[in-house]
Order: sequence, then C-alpha cells, then structure tokens
Amino acid sequence: MLQLKKIGYRIADKWLFREIDWVINPGRRLALIGPNGAGKTTLLRIINGELPPECGTMIKPRGYRIGYLPQEEIAVGKGPILLQVLEGNREVLEIEAEMAELHTRLEGTENRRQEKLLIQLGDLEHRFQVLGGYELESQAKKILTGLGFTERDFQRPVSEFSGGWRMRVYLARLLLQQPDLLLLDEPTNHLDLPSLEWLEDYLQDFPGSMIVVSHDRFFIDRLAQEIAELENKKLVHYSGNYHFYEKQKVLLEEQLLKRWEEIREEKEKLQRFIDRFRYKASKAPQVQSRIKRLEKLEEIELPKQTTQMRFRIQTPVQSYQQVCLCENLVFAYDGNPVLKELDFKIQRGERIALVGPNGVGKTTLTRLIAGELQPQQGKIVLGQRVRYGYYAQHQADRLNGDAKIIDEVSETAAPALRSDVRNVLGMFRFSGEDTEKKIGVLSGGEKARVSLAKILLSPVNFLIMDEPTNHLDAASKEALEQALADYDGTLLLISHDRYFLDKLVRRVFELQEGRLQIFEGNYSDYLRRRAGMNAQSKSGERPENEKAGAVARNKKERKRQEAQLRQSISGKRRKLEQSIAALEQQIDVMEQEKQQLEAEMAEPDFFADEQAAAEKVRRYKQLQEKLPVKLLQWENEQHELDELLNTI
Repeated sequence: MLQLKKIGYRIADKWLFREIDWVINPGRRLALIGPNGAGKTTLLRIINGELPPECGTMIKPRGYRIGYLPQEEIAVGKGPILLQVLEGNREVLEIEAEMAELHTRLEGTENRRQEKLLIQLGDLEHRFQVLGGYELESQAKKILTGLGFTERDFQRPVSEFSGGWRMRVYLARLLLQQPDLLLLDEPTNHLDLPSLEWLEDYLQDFPGSMIVVSHDRFFIDRLAQEIAELENKKLVHYSGNYHFYEKQKVLLEEQLLKRWEEIREEKEKLQRFIDRFRYKASKAPQVQSRIKRLEKLEEIELPKQTTQMRFRIQTPVQSYQQVCLCENLVFAYDGNPVLKELDFKIQRGERIALVGPNGVGKTTLTRLIAGELQPQQGKIVLGQRVRYGYYAQHQADRLNGDAKIIDEVSETAAPALRSDVRNVLGMFRFSGEDTEKKIGVLSGGEKARVSLAKILLSPVNFLIMDEPTNHLDAASKEALEQALADYDGTLLLISHDRYFLDKLVRRVFELQEGRLQIFEGNYSDYLRRRAGMNAQSKSGERPENEKAGAVARNKKERKRQEAQLRQSISGKRRKLEQSIAALEQQIDVMEQEKQQLEAEMAEPDFFADEQAAAEKVRRYKQLQEKLPVKLLQWENEQHELDELLNTI
C-alpha cells in the first residue's frame, strides 16, 4: 500500500495542488483525471520519486517497486527489442548468467568440488524459478506481440523504430517487470486500436496497483475501479468507473450548490438580525450569539462553472424511410480490392458506427456514400429527400481562405439556424473578435472546427462524419456529443473515440478485409459480441452431428438456467426498488425536517428557550451528517439497479 499525506506542490508562488490525501491499496486500478494544467503529470512524478513535494509525506513499504510510463519519449537502449524488454528484469538475467557460468565450471571440476557448486546452482535455480525466469522470454514475446510487434521484429534494434514504437518497447518492459504500482501517463497516445484493446484486457488481470492518466474515456471506463479528479488544487475521490463518476459528480455538485445556497440564506438572515438590533441593548445577547454563529458558518468554495454550450440540430426536411441502399458494392485501388460485394441498408433515424483497422477502407466507403467516389461494381443509392452533410479532414481544404469565419459558416447555414451561428462557433472556441478572422490565417485544427460548425448548421438530415472529435477539447467534445445525441436525423460515424461512439450509436458496421459485418447495439455491445465470437472460434468447431446432439441435450438445461437467472434478477430488482423507495421517503422526511428547523432557527426568539433550542440545534447537526450518507446510499443502490437492468 502507498499513502500520500497532505502532499502539496507549487511553481514559484502559485500552488499547483495542496493537501492531497490518497491511499493506493494493493491490486486497485485507479484513474487520475482533471483539466490540462491541473498537475496530473506532476503528481505522478512525485509518486515516482522524480520530484520532491513542497509539503506532505509519502509512505510506502520497503522494497515497493514503481514502474512509470511518461508521456514524453524515453531512452530505451540500442540493442534488439527483445533484449531491451528482458533487461528490465535485471536480477533474472544476472541469475541466468551466473547459472550458465556454474554449468561451465562444473564441466571442468573434480568430483569432490562439484557438490559445493551444485548447491550454489540449486539455490540459483530456485530463485530463478521464483522470479519466473523460465517463462520470462515467452512472456516478453507475448507482450510484444500484443503491442503490435511481429516475431521478426524481436531481434531488430530499437533504433530502427519511431518514437511511438520505442514507447511501446518501454511499456512492454514495464509490464514484464510487474511492479507493485504501475503509473501510466497517456499510454493510449502510442497505440492503434488492436494494441489498445489488447492492453485493456491485459491490464484487467494485472496483479499490482495502477494509476492511469488518459484522455481516452472508454479506456478509463473499462479499467478504473476508482476515479480521482484533480481540479482547483484539490483531489476528489469517486468509487466506480467513468460512467459512475459522471453521474456522481453532477449529484455532488447539486448538493454542494444547495448547501452553499442554504448557508448564504442563513448568513443573510443572521446579518439582517444583527443589523436591525445591533444598537438595541435589550437584544445584545441575541446579537452576540448570531455574530458567533455567523463566524462559525462553513465557507464553501463552488467549483468554477464552465460555460455549457447547448445546441439542438434539427432537420429541416425529413427523409423517406430508406436513407441509403448499397448492393454488391466493389471498389479497388490499382487493382487491389478494398471493398468486396458489400450489401447493407441504412434507415431513417439510425445511428451507426463504422469501425475497423486503419487502412481497411472506412473513409473510402463514406466517400462512396457521399458521391466523391464511384463504385466499380454494384451501386449505392441515397433515398428520396435525403440531404447529406459530409465531414472529413479534407473538407477544411474546401473553405474559402479569404472569407471571415462568421461569413463562411453563415453562408451555408439553414435559415432556421442562422441565429445560432455565433453559439455554435462558441461551442468550437471561436468567440468575439475570433469570428472575424479570415480562414486563411487559421491552423489546420481551427479550419477543421470551422468545417464542423458548417456541417452542423447546414440543412441536412443525414450526417456522415469521419473523426469529428480530432481537434476538439473536452468541453467542445461534450457539446458535440450533446448536440448529436439530440439530433433527429440519420448518423454515420467514424471515430477512434470509443466513448464518443458508445454514447451515440445503436448499430455497428465492422469492416474487415473488405467485408462488412453488422452488429446491433452500441460499441460496448459490439465488443462483447465480437469477444464471444472470437472465443467460439478459438474453441474450434465440432462435427455437425456432435453439435446437434449437444444442442438437444443442453436445450432444456439452458432454459432452466435462463428461467433461474430471470427469477434471481427479478428478486434482486424488487429488493432494490423497495429499498430505493424507502430511502427516497426517508430523505424527503429528513429534508422537510431540516427545512422546518432552519425556519425555526431563523426566528428572533429562537433561543428564548435555551434547552429546546439546544435540542433542535443538536438534531439539525444530526440531519446535516446523516443526509449526505443517505443520499450516497441512494445513489449507490440506484447505480446497482441500473447495472442490473442493463443485464436483462
């Protein structure tokens, strides 16, 4: 276990964070999140021992091993990849070298001296086995393969690879070491999707503790058991994954705002009494009492409120039911087939993710749908009254470099949406004088955001979007998610942001080796279905007669198990619903009692009966302590019920 107590760090006279308390228990997977500049990397470097804290202490057991993957490129050595990974386990390699030397000495040693050497060799072999030395090389190769290296890469020098691939080598080295605590700072930056999914699966079985910093919300959601948010110089802890954190944070902020308003109202009431009776001798004791109460009221600092841009995309004209029909579609580049006899339909209102490895033809398919490319065989037909908008990175090249941002976007905006142009530009971080800039002076990322604003404001009912979140900060991304969640048209998305897809899509088109496979549900459902199919494939197909016999034998048992599962879920659901209803009733009663006590405590003659007043103050403090506990219990049981309903 590692423990941080009152850790603080400042740059010059400015505190980056202070009073940080954190206990990292064995085997726990934690995510450290927060806005850029909050100090996440600095905190990881303090934990790793690279930076001394300004104040506070860090407590860890003797021999506690920490492995740290930084964001920036790190020196890994110059030898072959496999050797560089193995050298992370220096003790194992040294023991192996000693064992080899002893074997050599044994060959030329007289019998009477061999016994002593054999004892030494036995001790070394035992230690080698305990450290996993016999499996070390095979485990290293397994990790390297999972991270995207091929067997022929193992003996290639590290220097032949780019920075991103060298970071993968260092990550493999850390994973092979299996430290007590693994610190990963933006590990997804250097990985493609297959390697990322492998790493997620691997880390779920990692025996040590880990702290992950990542902008990949899906990665955090799959791994994290706890969330620690570093914001406004403080660290706030949430038990659960990223989904739970989002819900819990909203609830806690609502509770904090309510408490802040209660304290503000109480201060105003006390101050009014003090101002009214300050110079009245007969009220002096009551005035002094209220002055003391005013001084003792807690000070609550509200979190900084970020401007939430909300925008609803409305289709000016609904399309007919069939939006897109694809039949026997074939497309090739220079004779190399990319898409092979694709068949699919897209219906009005569908929300589809198009996924697959890089280079498989996802962008080619969207360009075919948008009419930028023509099929070499088969057909793609858009339905009647379909008006599509196509967003892709190259769309930025079609902007008028001499036009102002505001004019470029307004020119193609739907008449009903022209009043929203400035709001939408603000959503993508163009406000005030920025909207008057000419397109020609913008960076590539800024042009991409202008193109995105144009598409959203255009009079379309079928949005085709290729990596729309690439140039967006967290606030803009959330605003786009909200806008697309409310969109009443048809949506086809390509994105590497899996959390973004998970929130929005209800169907997944997977493109692999030129073929299309369709999965119902969101991205998480797709992953579960695909994992099940892969597991079935690995287990091997049984002969047809054996398979039929197994189906017949297991049909009744499966039905019995399904019925038993439904009964179990139904029972748990009923208990949870009853408990939640009881909690809601208790919370209502307690809140009403608290409001009644507040009203009584605000009365000028409240302390006339000191014994009764003291009893009411005691009860008020009890309610202050018990209400947050009840609310947290209600939130946890509601979350448990939601999870249970998702399994039905």
